[in-house]
Amino acid sequence: MREFFRRVARQISYRGRLLVSRIADYAELLFYPPRPATGMIERRWTGGVPLDGAARVAVFMHYARTDSIAPYVRYHVRKLREAGFAVIFASNTSALSDQTVASLLPDVAIAFTRRNIGWDFAAYREAIALVPSLEQREMLLITNDSVFGPLYDLEPLIARANPDEADIWGSTDSWERHYHLQSFFLIFHRAALRSDAFRRFWNGVRCFRRKHWIIEKYEIGLTRTLQSQGLRCKALFPYNTVTETFMRSHPPRPTPVKADRTSPTGYAQMLASRVKASIPINQTHFFWYELTVSLGFPFIKRELLQKNPANIPNVSDWERVVSEVSAYDTNLIREHLSAR
Repeated sequence: MREFFRRVARQISYRGRLLVSRIADYAELLFYPPRPATGMIERRWTGGVPLDGAARVAVFMHYARTDSIAPYVRYHVRKLREAGFAVIFASNTSALSDQTVASLLPDVAIAFTRRNIGWDFAAYREAIALVPSLEQREMLLITNDSVFGPLYDLEPLIARANPDEADIWGSTDSWERHYHLQSFFLIFHRAALRSDAFRRFWNGVRCFRRKHWIIEKYEIGLTRTLQSQGLRCKALFPYNTVTETFMRSHPPRPTPVKADRTSPTGYAQMLASRVKASIPINQTHFFWYELTVSLGFPFIKRELLQKNPANIPNVSDWERVVSEVSAYDTNLIREHLSAR
């Protein structure tokens, strides 16, 4: 009985927080109408990689609380340049200095800082607007510093993003709330870049302060908007493929045995039951091991290693796992985690 009341109290607390959050979300629309995501760039540097004529363009979004660009970010940007991308480095950190940016410039076409408003999508929008003759490019990639990696060479992954199969490719997809490609790695091919739907979407991006609207209107809304206009969207690591890989190793028990969910066995049993019940969950967190070891996914989410919000029991093994499957320098991750 005591445990029952604890659960009820937790649910009441959760629902109360959710209600307060939603009131704040709608209060923003009422009292602080979001302005268009333009005119926020404060400083700009020209890098050593030509943007004119580049077939591949990447926008890399960055944020730090201080005048810093983490080594794992610099590595990621360099790997994009080695994969043939002219990189636009868009930072929501106004404090970046010439000295901090200088060592990044050989690997980018443009770097800029902007006011920290509008989250990732506002920065993407301002960076995309800097690309001349965008519709003539072979592809546009948008990505950000929310992942560690790449653990492997990016070229084979990019080669899999076949424009004959889809106009927009994400590394992963999600069925949470509504189906959408996750926005930390998105490739737009020429058919998308030439479409009115693409232009209308990015021209309409506004500087919301509340993350709820960024997720609803842009993280989820991007896929829904482009699909509704006939553009094809696919994931390189589809949710169903990832869950099938997991289920082959962890088939649900015919008669489930109650187990401690903080243990690897109990946790796997809980995940298997959710998959069997078609309950969508975030694959980049819950199935990070299968993605990394079995499927060759080149990234690990930073939040997973920093906070592990779902208390996934095997996350502490990340360094051993990465070292077994990749030559990636895990010091880049450890250094960042130890600085937090």
